[in-house]
Amino acid sequence: MITPVIHDPVTGRRDKSRRLKTLLLLPLLASCMAVGACQEAPPPKPPPVPVTDTRPVGKGLEVIGYALLGAAVVVVLGRLLN
Repeated sequence: MITPVIHDPVTGRRDKSRRLKTLLLLPLLASCMAVGACQEAPPPKPPPVPVTDTRPVGKGLEVIGYALLGAAVVVVLGRLLN
């Protein structure tokens, strides 16, 4: 078991009464946490049903295609000028 070592900064000695108080707080803390966990929580709501939009993307893919084509043209012209 790990015991906390508390030193007095002035005298450099261990304070046994303070260590005892610290050790007595551990069961109190454990019981408070156990009692606090006994509350009954309401059941969670079911997640909403996702609605997937299956319509065509529209002009988005066309714009991306033209952007890639434009980038390729810029790269090729850059290499030609180099």
